[in-house]
Amino acid sequence: MLIQTHTIHPDSEAIFKAQATTPENIRATRSGIHEACTRCFKIETTEPGLKLRRCGKCKGVWYCSKECQIAHWPTHKKTCSPVDGSGIRRLVENFYANPLLNQYLQVCLVLHFDLLQHPRLDAPFMARVDVAIEPADIPEFLPILMGQPVQGTLRGMLQVNAFTPLPAAAMAALAPMRRQIWRAARESADKNGFARDPIGLVEFGNGSVGQTITVPVHVRAPALELARDASPWVMNSAVTGQTTELPLTIHTCMEFMNTHIRSDKKNQLLLRTDMRPSDIEIIRDAGAEASGTAARLLKAKMAREYIFRPMADLLQQTES
Repeated sequence: MLIQTHTIHPDSEAIFKAQATTPENIRATRSGIHEACTRCFKIETTEPGLKLRRCGKCKGVWYCSKECQIAHWPTHKKTCSPVDGSGIRRLVENFYANPLLNQYLQVCLVLHFDLLQHPRLDAPFMARVDVAIEPADIPEFLPILMGQPVQGTLRGMLQVNAFTPLPAAAMAALAPMRRQIWRAARESADKNGFARDPIGLVEFGNGSVGQTITVPVHVRAPALELARDASPWVMNSAVTGQTTELPLTIHTCMEFMNTHIRSDKKNQLLLRTDMRPSDIEIIRDAGAEASGTAARLLKAKMAREYIFRPMADLLQQTES
């Protein structure tokens, strides 16, 4: 049985240390992530002298030449929009390179696409994961939610807000770049002895903000076994003293990932960063009942996750 402890439980630091990977391992894995030209799919590691440059506006796509950028612009301009700062790419790469977080991402794919019964080896399947930057210290979340001014720079952390599988119609119209990403990952898995392992795609995004990052996800045997075993999680609250048992679901997998990241007080996972004005605005929008995608996803997560329950009760008292 997997034990996951929340908030200020006295054993939370020890549990985090036992589960967390090292920054060195994350950086080593991240170094194996390579960009490709969005139009012609050339990769720096296979083309001597090639230097990819990313779109200066959205910072989300890469090109090998001015010619490829110009030729691809009629397609790219439909989704290209400016991002605040450097965007979420480096944080997403660190998340993806983390073996524990990646494993629970794999479990989400197993659960939704029923990969235990239907491995889907010969065609891509895909989900979108919406992430956000939230205050690393939970007491700083409520004042933002209630519209209070922010003093100085707030330290933030990556959090997972939603997991949304792409429907069959969207898969039928999958962009050539994404098909190439899947095909390369499938061929690599086959060549290295993993022909019976499913390969999926995950698009990381930030609500309605334009920048997205698509990565292949190799669903490995430990993730399949974890989903097959489906042991419940025991969550202990130092606030109420209650013990809660939760089933293994996509939502509880996301909650596990978020809690693991929140437990990292020294940025060992390389998932902390300064909050941008756009990050703060999303939280304010959620508190103001705004209708934007990012605010809606955040509100849905707050309704699910254990750590936000005292905050929800306090908001209800304030409103009454």
